[in-house]
Amino acid sequence: MGETLRTDTVVVGLGAMGSQALWHLARRGVPTVGVEQFVPGHDRGSSHGESRIIRTAYVEGAEYVPFVRAAWERWADLEQASGQELLLRTGALMAGAPDSGAVSGALTAASHHALEHEHLSPEQAQARFPHHRFAPGEEAVVEQEGGVLLPEAAIGAAVRLAGEAGARVLTEAPVTRIVPDPEQPTVWMGGTEIRARRVVVAAGSWTTRLLPQLPDLGIRVERRVLGWFPITGAPEPHTGGQVFARDEADGTLWFGFPSLDGRTVKIGVHSEAPGARFPGAQWGEPVDPDTGPRAPDTADGARLGLLAARLDGVATTPERMSACMYTMTPDEDFLIGHRAELPGLVLAGGFSGHGFKFASAVGAALADLAEHGRTDLPIDMFDPQRQ
Repeated sequence: MGETLRTDTVVVGLGAMGSQALWHLARRGVPTVGVEQFVPGHDRGSSHGESRIIRTAYVEGAEYVPFVRAAWERWADLEQASGQELLLRTGALMAGAPDSGAVSGALTAASHHALEHEHLSPEQAQARFPHHRFAPGEEAVVEQEGGVLLPEAAIGAAVRLAGEAGARVLTEAPVTRIVPDPEQPTVWMGGTEIRARRVVVAAGSWTTRLLPQLPDLGIRVERRVLGWFPITGAPEPHTGGQVFARDEADGTLWFGFPSLDGRTVKIGVHSEAPGARFPGAQWGEPVDPDTGPRAPDTADGARLGLLAARLDGVATTPERMSACMYTMTPDEDFLIGHRAELPGLVLAGGFSGHGFKFASAVGAALADLAEHGRTDLPIDMFDPQRQ
């Protein structure tokens, strides 16, 4: 015989966004059940790998800046509530040709929102950051409002606090079906049924599997690889540096972190232009989320090693690598809100490889939408009906 549970709100998926939504709902006193198919902080999705970047002069568009600022405030709330350090404030460096997205996008966002920043000439950039090997003519933008988020710790803290506030947390509980309904949507886990007033779906790469009613939004799941490269020179520039994003002349946008362990530097590729030096395989390769991305190989290491060579005092062979998934929308903007064909559900998905930094604000917005049907947070550009 199956079991029937009843609650006000169910949160499906306790990764970056769902864990935050669960905490915000629970701290407000909303009866909530959180359901996770693995264990919070797992490495099967898109929210692992020890570190994530947060930056404010947003390369992807000035319209994101108010939402980043809202996220900074709510990350501080989570740190205070948990008593844990979850965000390391390092500042951020964006570098590339003057017309590159990393430089021009950061300058546009900084100018539009009057963000404190520095615009460095090629000579100034190389003098300030000698551990970066800049190509001739490359400029840099530096801002103080940047840093490193600790994803596994943040997810664990939010889930723990949610449980302490009264949320029921079900782990290793795969959801098999979600039934939309304007009054009583239902979540099924095998023979167990959860009836609720609202369901928040934050299932990451599994979103379209669980919601086959969705029209073809062009959502795709892609493989990415991260590499940790040993420091071979003086560690100080790499242990005390900034998070960074760099635009290469061939269209590659890559990123990196100051060393968190004192031995290695983590880097990854966000995107490449078609026809770049290592097309296909790592960037754009489709992934079945149930199977997961294939393990990193020597070709991945070689590709990342070419980028590691742009850092002074860092080896070009990785000590280790990790694969993860990007869940992409066609415009690379997020999906946060309601869709007419999914009554009773609140959707969060398509975070396109740059969403983790917003998770604290996304969670608050999802809680608002589930509780009140609206939010004052700036999410209009993420309306799922735009697709």
